[in-house]
Amino acid sequence: MMKNALTKTLRAGCLTAFGAVLFWHGAEAGAVKQPVLVELFTSQGCSSCPPADKILGEIQKRDDVVALSFSIDYWDYIGWRDTLARRENTLRQQAYEKVLASHRVYTPQMVIDGVKDVVGNQRKNILDVLERRLGETQGKRLPVSLAQVGDAVQVRIGTLAGVRSPATVWLAHTLSARTVNITTGENSGREITYHNVVRGFAAVGKWSGDPISLDLPAQGQNGELTDGVAVWVQADGVGPVLGVAQIRVTPTK
Repeated sequence: MMKNALTKTLRAGCLTAFGAVLFWHGAEAGAVKQPVLVELFTSQGCSSCPPADKILGEIQKRDDVVALSFSIDYWDYIGWRDTLARRENTLRQQAYEKVLASHRVYTPQMVIDGVKDVVGNQRKNILDVLERRLGETQGKRLPVSLAQVGDAVQVRIGTLAGVRSPATVWLAHTLSARTVNITTGENSGREITYHNVVRGFAAVGKWSGDPISLDLPAQGQNGELTDGVAVWVQADGVGPVLGVAQIRVTPTK
């Protein structure tokens, strides 16, 4: 997915340079916000999910959180085909099953920063886990900065004291909101708004401790409406998140 566009931009964009080192000296001094990542795995066919979708819409407004909605496809069989679902979203959730302590796949499931999962409609538990993670990582985040330049997003990733192990750099193209009228299945007759919806994502590189810069596409696949880009660095692909950032983007044509 997105391989052709990414190959070109990655070939041109990966570098470690004196300028990047200078940039990140300031970033590490606290010039860049250091949010944590929240991933909601949800489904239009799940009657327990609408409260979770609403909660995600609330917490994604915070400047200390990047909150993403991943629609999964395994509830499609009960009468409604999720209009936002992607098979790769389901596969990502299943990958978490192998590494999280709960060893569970369910909806609505929120994964906090790759280290803890919470039932996505339990507001108090979500906020408790989120605040705990924010406290644990304060001043210990990998700086990630994004800026749109034309039809590309310039990504700059800095350094993190004591961390040199390779980690995956992920890119997601997102849509701020999508309202769906559901006519069959468990949520039949409901109109639900989904927030910060992932419309495509891919691993775009590796971070191994040194500052790097990447030029990545600002827009998603051809014909796919998106208005945001999120980038995060994650140990072992689905391990602890080291740093994350998101920006809103505008079409250039």
